[in-house]
Amino acid sequence: MKFTLLFVVLLCTCVLLLPAQTATQQSAMRAAASRGDWPTVERLATQSLKADKKDRVASLLLTLSQLRQGKDKEALASAHRTIAIDSSIMQAWLMASECEAQLKHPKESISLLQAAHNRFPDSLQPTWALGMAYARSGQCADAIMPLEETMFRRPELIGVMQQLAHCYFATGQINESTQLYERIVDRDPQNTSYRLLYGESLLARGDLEMAAQQYREAITLDPKKTDAYLALTSALRAQKKAEEALLVSRQLTKIDPTEAMGWFNVGLLSLELKQPDSSVRAFKQAIALRPNYSEAFFNLALAYEEKGFREDAIQAFKRCATISPALAPDAYNTLAIIYRKEGLFADAIAAHGQAISLRDTSSIFHAARINTYFEAERCPEATTLLKTEVERFPESAELLYACARCLLRNGERAAVEAIITKLDVLSPALADQLRLMKN
Repeated sequence: MKFTLLFVVLLCTCVLLLPAQTATQQSAMRAAASRGDWPTVERLATQSLKADKKDRVASLLLTLSQLRQGKDKEALASAHRTIAIDSSIMQAWLMASECEAQLKHPKESISLLQAAHNRFPDSLQPTWALGMAYARSGQCADAIMPLEETMFRRPELIGVMQQLAHCYFATGQINESTQLYERIVDRDPQNTSYRLLYGESLLARGDLEMAAQQYREAITLDPKKTDAYLALTSALRAQKKAEEALLVSRQLTKIDPTEAMGWFNVGLLSLELKQPDSSVRAFKQAIALRPNYSEAFFNLALAYEEKGFREDAIQAFKRCATISPALAPDAYNTLAIIYRKEGLFADAIAAHGQAISLRDTSSIFHAARINTYFEAERCPEATTLLKTEVERFPESAELLYACARCLLRNGERAAVEAIITKLDVLSPALADQLRLMKN
């Protein structure tokens, strides 16, 4: 069973708070708790409570022993009984919250911590626990204030600093996140995970070279840290250093040949560097390691197209569309363009329809379909569609231009003039092209 760091602190605190009484029962409970013999603690505490239902020490120890044994529901009941006996026992509130957390009840856990935070304003533990609970539940905006207070009062708690930096990052406070991660790395320079987080924050701030340097430091500290190679590749790509990024990716595939993303990056960078043969081999290796790697199928299709293997590209795009709802619209749209190039206009229009049905709000997809009607010399069939598209996407220069070409071919010169007037504002270059075509 996994417990929070704060709970471990709480456990130690509870044991230390036990009264050093000479009574046999109390001494036995104290000894059992000190050595972690929780079944014995539970048995002795239960016996004590039978003798005295308001024995707050026994009730608190019963809660602790049950929680340590994974008896979360029983522990929660015992915690609330302890609070009923004496609501001034802060540890009972914190353990009740821990029980709710173990039972996957984050709202109830946080509610108890809020109550403890208000009831014991001078104690750090409820504030600390509340901040960490908010962060664990994804409520980073709420976590920031209690975490800031905790860090102010206990600046040596590097775990709190890291959680606060994460919450700054998650709420878009990138400068604050970066500054705090810098302090964390200065305090623990040998921790590769902290360097990766610092690099991520630098990357988000646009400090690409500094981010890359942190990733290089992480690799120096741990040459087998795959995440560091992947992060460094991203930083180098962002700096347009494709050749250097490719070297890093190839290095990763040698260190860990089973890392599918490493092979994917080799394929992607090879494609960018106009090396389609290497790209195809790398994407195939990535797919062999991860059979449903949709991004690899999509880019494999692009690599096949670059090589002129249109049928292979078509099959790869179809596979991508089958396994990835997110990439399916783009796969169908690109597939339609391939069909158009091959002169398979009926297939192209059908593929456009599939793309648009999945992402109807994309003006780019709609423009691509109109371009296919134009290339197929089927503009008269699109007369009604052209009017609808112009009305629906009045701010899309690309779509307006595509529609205007078809309208011009249909002889609707007045409609073309109206589009040219709009394009004079949206894209003067496209407006000039239409004027040349019109004349």
